Amino acid sequence: MSLRLAVATEDFASSLKKAIGLAATCEVAGIRLNARSEVPAAEATESSLRQVLLYVRERQLQVAGLSCPTRHALHDPEYLEPRIEVIRKSMSLARKLATNELLIRCGRIPDPDGESAAVNSPTVSIDEQANPFSFATSSGSAATSPAAEFSLLCEILNDLAQHGNHVGCVLNLQLASYDQRLIKRLLSEVRTGPLNIVLDPATAVMTGASVTSTFRDLYQHVGYIRARDAVRDVDGAGVEVGVGDGVVDWVELLPTLAEADYSGWICVERAGGDTRADDVRRGVSHLKTLIPQTSD
Repeated sequence: MSLRLAVATEDFASSLKKAIGLAATCEVAGIRLNARSEVPAAEATESSLRQVLLYVRERQLQVAGLSCPTRHALHDPEYLEPRIEVIRKSMSLARKLATNELLIRCGRIPDPDGESAAVNSPTVSIDEQANPFSFATSSGSAATSPAAEFSLLCEILNDLAQHGNHVGCVLNLQLASYDQRLIKRLLSEVRTGPLNIVLDPATAVMTGASVTSTFRDLYQHVGYIRARDAVRDVDGAGVEVGVGDGVVDWVELLPTLAEADYSGWICVERAGGDTRADDVRRGVSHLKTLIPQTSD
């Protein structure tokens, strides 16, 4: 099975129509759209979505998922209800754009075995009587423990996964780090629908994880790959760079993906820098020189 490359239209810093055209020049199979800034659910009409999909298909492309970026971690009590509502609405766009994948930020996974993080903090729970999908903040003197945060995160993901079953969308979690113990425990607690994780090699590098080993250990749960690169400095911190300019061993990773019959998208991205579009183009070209060695 051939590995499928995509790019994110937001990296081209243009109107959506122009960005789709620029993405097509990269000669990839798909493009990922931003469900907040490019096709916002609150503003998108059936007609406008059909026009977007038509323009994508005219360029012989597919929609390679949607992203729904949020400023806070998924379970952060600040602006929790509006955040969940935005994600639900974005999930409903997926099938209309002929895709079934939505990328959301999970943030740090709380360790349910850890100690209390704060005292006299608000606790967050589901107000089931008012609304089974409502996450209400209640005041109290109890400490907000990692165990309570983990429980809340599980409740949120179970509700979103169930909603995904109704609208034909699968969530893909963008993680702050790749603590495999916590990831596997979190995924085991979500039983209402499918849930995948996003493998981001740059995040793995910047947090000290082995990219290929992480994929091997979690491959059954990896539904999407953000193809980013990074380097680590002498202080142990990390900096994102263009694909091929960092320390990610793509020569090792790509054959590993092919051997595992990975069928998801590999979206070449650049989160920062002054030459994002050019870096993406170079990244696509770099990976294309390696992918034929891994394809059937």
